[in-house]
Amino acid sequence: MKFIKVTNLSNKKPIYINIKEIGHFYRVDAKTKYAGILEAEHTIIGVTTHNNGGFMIIETLEEILELIKNSSDI
Repeated sequence: MKFIKVTNLSNKKPIYINIKEIGHFYRVDAKTKYAGILEAEHTIIGVTTHNNGGFMIIETLEEILELIKNSSDI
């Protein structure tokens, strides 16, 4: 199996994801209200083994693609 390590947006803890189970990933813009940030810009990465919509992570799409490209067998 090949895993990548990404960072949870809310608590900055690592999440290890099997790259063969990634279903989708996309960037979400920051949400603001009355000049305050409600939600920082982040990426959603969906895993086929979960039906929760995906994990909110801080890595960009380019960083995820680079992690997948450089992943090694574990």
